[in-house]
Amino acid sequence: MTVTTAPVRRPSLLRPLPPALRTPRGRTGALLVLLVVLLGLLGPLLLGTDPYQQGRDALAGPSWDHPLGTDEVGRDLLARALAGVRTELLVCLLAVPAAAVLGTLLGLLGGLNRLLGELVQRLFDLLLGLHGLLLGLALALLVRPGLGTVVATIVLSALPSFGRQARAALLGQLARDHVVAARVLGVPRGRILRRHVLPNVVDATTALLAVAMAHAVKIEGGLSVLGLGVQPPAPALGAMINAGSKYLFLQPGYALTPVALLGLLVFGLTLLADSFNRERLR
Repeated sequence: MTVTTAPVRRPSLLRPLPPALRTPRGRTGALLVLLVVLLGLLGPLLLGTDPYQQGRDALAGPSWDHPLGTDEVGRDLLARALAGVRTELLVCLLAVPAAAVLGTLLGLLGGLNRLLGELVQRLFDLLLGLHGLLLGLALALLVRPGLGTVVATIVLSALPSFGRQARAALLGQLARDHVVAARVLGVPRGRILRRHVLPNVVDATTALLAVAMAHAVKIEGGLSVLGLGVQPPAPALGAMINAGSKYLFLQPGYALTPVALLGLLVFGLTLLADSFNRERLR
């Protein structure tokens, strides 16, 4: 008599990861974002070159000391590009969480109070009618170009998405049978919000973070290309694209390197956002 045993399943290394990161799309996006982040954080330390240090060799070609060459004032292009990645990460870490928290609070307050909800919706409609670059242009004219203007532009541009998502999640949960039953039984509203509503709002908001970060990178890059973003001599990828476009044939790495880094970062974040959205809609 032959006894057959079921094959033993080995635990997958991907099992601790969120479901969205176990898909090929999610893994690819996460790896691309991780690659750019590591280049921005560890690259300057390994390179050991000051991105602000000027030299005599202006617009020099690639060499051992300057792998991508130098810019018009002799600064190392690779060091500037990697430092520009850190600027992009700083902008995202400052603006996107602030937009998520503020937008979610406004959306929840608007869903709980009818009058306040109307005011919040009109604010969101106004912000949605303004493109991020136009909003940044207006803020730069009213205040001044710089990091603060970029962060404020991204926060205002992302508010409607987070606010409407939170409001829709709130109203959807309040209409569910178990929430209605809890309200009929006299369960305090605060307890209902904490146990039944907020967890679902957080899940819906998490899926928007990658989308907001991709938009944040594009807004910062666009404003910097127009000269309204992070101001020189601080390194920024968009500013490098703007300055390097004048020397495209003489020094192609000047503009193409920041374009490649921005493209990889936006593409990776877009893949992550799509993966999280697909998983949430299942």
